[in-house]
Amino acid sequence: MQVHHHIDSITIQVINIESYIDYLIYFYDIHLLIFISADIQSKDDLYKPDIITFTTDTRHPIIYSYHNGSVDGTTYTTFKFVGLKSYNQKLDKRKYRLLNKFIDFLVKIDIEYRLKRFDIAYDFHINKSIKNFLPIMVNRIGLKSKPNDPFNYYENTTLYLEDNSVKNPSLRACIYDKSVKNDLDERIIRFEISIRNIKNEYISYETIVRHMQEQLSKYRLFYFPIIAECNNNKWLYKSKYKFSKELEKSIVKSGGVAIELLLSDEILEFLAKLFCKDIIEKMIAENI
Repeated sequence: MQVHHHIDSITIQVINIESYIDYLIYFYDIHLLIFISADIQSKDDLYKPDIITFTTDTRHPIIYSYHNGSVDGTTYTTFKFVGLKSYNQKLDKRKYRLLNKFIDFLVKIDIEYRLKRFDIAYDFHINKSIKNFLPIMVNRIGLKSKPNDPFNYYENTTLYLEDNSVKNPSLRACIYDKSVKNDLDERIIRFEISIRNIKNEYISYETIVRHMQEQLSKYRLFYFPIIAECNNNKWLYKSKYKFSKELEKSIVKSGGVAIELLLSDEILEFLAKLFCKDIIEKMIAENI
């Protein structure tokens, strides 16, 4: 089965960007962006993000941003680029180009930044249901509660692997019907893994790739042509919430197809650009 790999969203934390505010305003201007401040109504909305959109389309948020600081006076500003693969080809292309231009901008001005979150989408262009798929957590180290019931579908269009009541998880995954969420003509099933709270010490290409591969290895995904066969294996998984030898044999016997959850070449190239500043500087120079 063919799987399409995409970056769905990415969060970059920028250090002390106030010192470069004039450069940032210029960046917004040349890329036709508008900054919309959060309308904070109460203390409960303290962390409501600001929104950045294209001036030509203020209905679709491109970036969510918010600020915080530390006792030593250092400030941190996050920029979360969202919905990078929505299947609105024109908008997706603009958003992805803007993301790359933003990274170029940070490098050229020599602004310190860190990767804090990376959401990877595995898309299946197939006329099937999410109920044909069995996602499994094979490594529960650090998990604060047991995995979600594999039959606990949200509105029959989404299945979350982890308990959603847990706040600030370092990892989260779900499988959902992308065509319903985005009102698409073509049926697309998406398995999405959100790698969160990436530690500050992951500052090189090698360390970040190793960390992401370790996080992806905590999940397995299987496809079954027949939903009844998938359900039988879900019941077996639910009995212990473990990827046991018994479950593995049952999956093979019932025709389950294992989906490789890898970092595609495109994602690896993007990470190389993000963490290898010499590559970005060369690309900027060539564009000039």
